[in-house]
Amino acid sequence: MAVSALQRRNIPFIAAVLIPIGAWYILFMYYPMGYSLFASLHLWVAENPSKSTFIGFKNYLDLLTTDPRFRRAIVNSFIYVATKTAIVIPLGISLATALDYIKRGQKYHIFSLFLPALCSATAIGILFTYLYQPSFGLFNQFLKTIGFKTQPFLSSAKQAIFCVIFTDSWQFMGFTTLIFYTGLMNMPDVFIEAAKIDGAGSIRTFFSVKLPLLGHTVLFLIVYTIINAFQSFDFVFVMTSSGGGTGGASGGPGNSSYVMSLLVYNEGMLRLHIDKATTVASVMFIIVLVLTIFQIKILKPKWEY
Repeated sequence: MAVSALQRRNIPFIAAVLIPIGAWYILFMYYPMGYSLFASLHLWVAENPSKSTFIGFKNYLDLLTTDPRFRRAIVNSFIYVATKTAIVIPLGISLATALDYIKRGQKYHIFSLFLPALCSATAIGILFTYLYQPSFGLFNQFLKTIGFKTQPFLSSAKQAIFCVIFTDSWQFMGFTTLIFYTGLMNMPDVFIEAAKIDGAGSIRTFFSVKLPLLGHTVLFLIVYTIINAFQSFDFVFVMTSSGGGTGGASGGPGNSSYVMSLLVYNEGMLRLHIDKATTVASVMFIIVLVLTIFQIKILKPKWEY
């Protein structure tokens, strides 16, 4: 196919736009990913990488069969992902639907919900650490006021990870609500009006019309939330105590709140076990990739409007 004069004149502009973007992806995404995979197949010598020995998939086999910290971390990571997704998706849809019905002061309500997403995760983590404090924390003071027994929260091996997940979900909620609200605003009114003409009430309209029309938005947010939850690090690092027996920082009490991203940090940054850290990172990438493909296949809507 011949290239027109107009297309030839656009080539320098296209190159000027695409080459820097391509270079950025190669240097800061694809090269680190490839190097990480390369390191995971070696017995890595951090002081002199040229002396590293190729051992194939031995790091992966050792990780899966002999490391109890990895097993604890992968279980906690799936708990983190499942719980956070189960919180932010239904609540995000509910809050967005409520905002759709509120006409007065709507912008202020949206800003109030989205404000935590603009704040530093570290600052929010420190704040909630004090709120969860067993002796003088606001949450326990509230429980005592309404006649309930006080809780250990972050000091409990059973409760610590769920306290972290709740804090993360609280910050993330504004983002999911805003995206769902945008989806509702872009929804064609003709479908909703047709449902009303057919006699459908608010609940029936939501489940039979609005929710199916939000299919692409739901898919995007579930995939994004799962990826975000698997990468969660800052809240666990800031809010949990030093993990006993984990060989590094945070993840406690014991290893009750240990997650895969924290294992990567402890092995790679603190202990300089680059081979083990990159192996865990590669396993995380494979898990996220498989889950993402599976969700797209299962949840992807078969229609457009």
